[in-house]
Amino acid sequence: MSDQRFRAIMLIGMPGVGKGTQGKLLGRTPDIFHISTGEILRSLPAETSEGRLSADRLSRGQFIPDDLMIEIWQRWLAKQIQSQSFLPSEQILLLDGIPRNQHQCQMLDDHIRVVQVIHLACPSDDLIVHRLKLRALLEGRADDSDEAIIRQRLEVYRHETAPVLSFYPPAVVHQIDPLGSPAEVLQRILECLTPIMNQLNVDKDSLARIRLEVMSAF
Repeated sequence: MSDQRFRAIMLIGMPGVGKGTQGKLLGRTPDIFHISTGEILRSLPAETSEGRLSADRLSRGQFIPDDLMIEIWQRWLAKQIQSQSFLPSEQILLLDGIPRNQHQCQMLDDHIRVVQVIHLACPSDDLIVHRLKLRALLEGRADDSDEAIIRQRLEVYRHETAPVLSFYPPAVVHQIDPLGSPAEVLQRILECLTPIMNQLNVDKDSLARIRLEVMSAF
């Protein structure tokens, strides 16, 4: 296996637990490069076959086929490296929405080295349904407006994505309570991230900058 794999931290949790919010906040620091798979898929041109397939699958609460998803993700990441938006030698990937299942974990294992998994573990489906319906109103997200589709997505998550947690060593998996304000959840995540960031030789000044930059959003 190549030792040139990209270092990565993974955000995982049911739809609606706040992965996107936390990913964007953490991505404000130069040391972390946030990748939202959902945003990548929604940005695909609607007139392309990939765009049509993505829109159709998202509207029905289903995933993109693994081979195509990994291809889209790798192509997008290669563009970020080419444009120097992502600097692999200086930044850590923050994965949001990938890998979606254990097969994708295996497919990505030659390309990324997951150093920490942040599991936003929500205890209530009803809370998730409420959050996603509210997001649909605020952001015009059609895939969040239908309760039947939301509950289908939660079932897909349980059967396909939750097993991802067992793919990685228990020592790197951290359970985080996603309830509360974004600032409160962010603080819990940062408490987990600080030790691993130290191990990755991110200096203390940079860690302090992470806290200042992400907390300034509030």
